[in-house]
Amino acid sequence: MNKNFPELHDFFGAYFHQDWTVEHETADQVIDGYLSESDEHHLQIVLTELCMLIAQKKEELALREYMLKELSCYYCYWNTWESGDSWLLHIARKLQERLDGSD
Repeated sequence: MNKNFPELHDFFGAYFHQDWTVEHETADQVIDGYLSESDEHHLQIVLTELCMLIAQKKEELALREYMLKELSCYYCYWNTWESGDSWLLHIARKLQERLDGSD
């Protein structure tokens, strides 16, 4: 488990595991599944940790390695997204939209 981002590790490890493509066709389907299954409290924690990770401004290759080795994320975002930051910001927006809609 990642000590700095335990909830983010749980999110990526549980939803973007090695076989995520067996369960979902797209990464957005994975995220949407998480959003539908999670309570507001956990969404907020994941969003906070995600923002903290983004704020670290890791170089792209370092971020890829960190995502795989430290956060257990097996989604190769670089095949679809311009950068890791752009993908992480996309996730953050989806989380925030869900939180804003659950008032």
